[in-house]
Amino acid sequence: MKITAVIKKTFDTGKVRAIADVTLDGAFAIHGLKLIEGDKGMFVSMPYSQWKDKDGNLKNTDIVHPITADARSELYHAVHDAYKAEMAQTEDEELPFGMSM
Repeated sequence: MKITAVIKKTFDTGKVRAIADVTLDGAFAIHGLKLIEGDKGMFVSMPYSQWKDKDGNLKNTDIVHPITADARSELYHAVHDAYKAEMAQTEDEELPFGMSM
């Protein structure tokens, strides 16, 4: 499966590092994935819906999610690699007079 990830927004504070959109095999798009810095490292959080159960407790349900560990790994690496590339590009843009590292 070919996964293409595009970083839509990055954050300097908090646990959320980036918001990403992905395309699967050029045929299916998923919007609003979050790259999160957790206690054990980074992970990708899938888009979800929130609702209240009959007792009024707030619940979350993933809208989409990978089924296999391999698919989850591919998705993570696509988003993480896009994030690293975005951060490298941002660092280059901040240097004066067209200098690069």
